[in-house]
Amino acid sequence: MLADPRMANLALAVIGWGVLWTLCLNVVPAGASGRNHIITLNAAHGVVSTISSTITLYWGLDTTVSVAASLAFFLVDLAAMVKSDGFSKLLSLRRSRLMDYGHHVFGLYWGVVLFANEATVCDASLGNPYVWMQTNEVSTGFYNWYRLTDNVVAGALFASSFFLSRVAFNTVYIIPRVVKACQPLYVLATCPFFLLQYAWFYLIARKLVSSARVAERDDKPPTQQNDGGPSRSTKSEQQVGTKKEV
Repeated sequence: MLADPRMANLALAVIGWGVLWTLCLNVVPAGASGRNHIITLNAAHGVVSTISSTITLYWGLDTTVSVAASLAFFLVDLAAMVKSDGFSKLLSLRRSRLMDYGHHVFGLYWGVVLFANEATVCDASLGNPYVWMQTNEVSTGFYNWYRLTDNVVAGALFASSFFLSRVAFNTVYIIPRVVKACQPLYVLATCPFFLLQYAWFYLIARKLVSSARVAERDDKPPTQQNDGGPSRSTKSEQQVGTKKEV
């Protein structure tokens, strides 16, 4: 496969991006949480992926640089994830974490396959669907900003950008174009990616609803317990008592 000049160029670009991502991972301090460097790496990839894919699509550029940026990130971040979680504990991880692993493995495999078959996978009018999927990363920067700071604005931007890019934009624009312009086999191959976005959004929405209920409960004034002592009469009870006295 590396005999193909395009694949050789992709490999070189992946190595270059891999050096940059590894440098980011080792230069940024881990912080008190021990994960600030990993969170920063994810945020940086979200920004780079969004910008590179948008520029590539807008000006119709060669997709090598954009695809390589994400492939290298998935390799570096996947290694960091395994190191952090422990290889022997992978199968016992929580569901959301396993979804992260699935996302990375899927991104690596289909990134290479779609790039290698770019000329035949879809019509030239669409180009490489992988680059279109990279535009979804616009929400990743906000998500990791929120993870670093717990900033309310960052959280709101993450939730809104996730819905707009990974749910609305995918549903209204990317999926219909992929179905229309790409071979059926590759349409099926991209389904797990799009389904994963819907699953993630469901988990995000459920978390937001749960947090809102907790906040609403915390805002309510505490109910006075009757411990056998005299209880405070309500305003309506006081009014009734006054009328009786009159």
